[in-house]
Parts: sequence; structure tokens; C-alpha cells
Amino acid sequence: TIKALPEAGKMLEQAVAAWKAGEADKIAALINDDVAASPELAEALLYKRNQRWAEWIAKRMAQPGTVFVAVGAGHLAGSGGVQAELAKRGLKVERVAY
Repeated sequence: TIKALPEAGKMLEQAVAAWKAGEADKIAALINDDVAASPELAEALLYKRNQRWAEWIAKRMAQPGTVFVAVGAGHLAGSGGVQAELAKRGLKVERVAY
């Protein structure tokens, strides 16, 4: 809601700091807490999408060429995140620090 806007900036700063530090679980907690309050919403907006993306990425990685994939940070962290889904499919995922 509009009342939450002042907190949104703080949350974004915390999420960026957590990403830079490689704290994936903290990112998941910061970004996905609101969605996780509704299991149905979390399933539809996060987990099912992450599974579909991971499946597509895994298939695409088996083909020649370069692939660039961009997703929101909330989709990368946690046990149901894209990284975890890729690992389940046998792909090695590693964070690249910048």
C-alpha cells in the first residue's frame, strides 16, 4: 500500500546489501515475506514460475550458444528459488561477486 512506501526504500537497500554479501536466504526473507503469508499466492507467483523457468533454462543450457536470463532477486533465493530448482536438475549454480 501507499503507507508502506517509506519502508520500501529501506527494504530495497537491505536486499541489495544482502545480495552483495551473498546472503540469499536474507533476500528471500526480505522480498518474499509478504507473498509467503498466502501459500496459494506464493505457489502461483514464486514457486511454480521458478520451476517453469528452471525447466526452460535447463533445456536451453543443453543447446549451443549463449543465454542471458534475468529474474527478480526474490526468485533467486530460498529453497524454492530458481537457483535451487536448477541445482535439482543437476546444474551447478554459483554466485558471481562484482
